[in-house]
Amino acid sequence: MNFLQLCNRLKRKCRVQGAAITAVTGQVDEYTSLIDFINDAWMDIQMSREDWFWMRTSASCNTVLNQSTYTETDFSMTDLGNWERDSFRVYLTATGSADEQTLDFVDYKGWRDTYQLGTQRTAASRPTVATVTPANAVGVGPVPLAGYTITGDYFKAPSELVATIDTPALPARFHMMIVYRAMMYFGAGEAAGEIYQEGEAEFKRMSRLLANNQLPEITMGPALA
Repeated sequence: MNFLQLCNRLKRKCRVQGAAITAVTGQVDEYTSLIDFINDAWMDIQMSREDWFWMRTSASCNTVLNQSTYTETDFSMTDLGNWERDSFRVYLTATGSADEQTLDFVDYKGWRDTYQLGTQRTAASRPTVATVTPANAVGVGPVPLAGYTITGDYFKAPSELVATIDTPALPARFHMMIVYRAMMYFGAGEAAGEIYQEGEAEFKRMSRLLANNQLPEITMGPALA
């Protein structure tokens, strides 16, 4: 469902009288509230976790001699939420992926104390480690030579629905989850307990299904010594 369809589905579920909503802008009174509730619900779902599968994607950038950190702009993206820290790789650009190797992730303090100290700041070679700085940039070490490509996965920042045809990025079978969460907003604001309870029950049910489908599996750690 797109933004407008979600709003009209919410209108029907909340038994709001009147003609169908025809646009997501220029509305007044109760229709404006319904539109806001859908957007609030969508943002709430996105922000409830930082590692939803549907929000994960990849980016890459080229190294610059002695440039140790690379920002969102360097990676040619505008929607960075947070990095998947164990996903960084490097390869010689001219050779391509046949030369690809993983970059070990190190904490920021360890990276700074090792590769941003004295002569290490300009001892350029092929990067072997990566970190994420407090500014959410990617730091690599040793400081790189030019001619390498750094790749990594990241999770997109939450984004609002804006246009009529904007469609939530989560799998379509879970779109009603947005409506159910919005029903809770409506029910709380209108003191409509029955609508709130229906929304809450269905939202909790679909939350479990979404978590099973869109979150990493829990795995067993190594045996304790």
